[in-house]
Amino acid sequence: MTKKITVLIFIALMLTQLNCASRGFSKQIENIIEEQKLSSSELKELIDKKDTGYILIDVRSESEYNSGYIPTAINVPYTRIHEQSEEIPKDKLIIVYCKFGERAETARKKLIELGYENVINFGGTNSWEYELVK
Repeated sequence: MTKKITVLIFIALMLTQLNCASRGFSKQIENIIEEQKLSSSELKELIDKKDTGYILIDVRSESEYNSGYIPTAINVPYTRIHEQSEEIPKDKLIIVYCKFGERAETARKKLIELGYENVINFGGTNSWEYELVK
């Protein structure tokens, strides 16, 4: 019986790995999804490597976004997440941020309600240790 449980656990782990691999997630993104957190340096590394397994969304207002945003971010204000969700792919890691993280958490929860599985709240521009794009 113990051997059967071990085999079942092994199969479950392999299926999880295959699921991530079939979605095209890099090992780094798999770790981020598993840990449900992301540091400023990890995000910068994704950006610098031009990893395509994620979408970075600035959920602040358009004017806040235009005042300075994290490189590669697109702007989808949190109040419009539902309206614009069709434009956001479900097969990628979604990373949301705002200024301090509160609106990003609202957006994260909304995306999960809409069926997104891999959504991380990075926090805010106040957590970003590098230069913003203006």
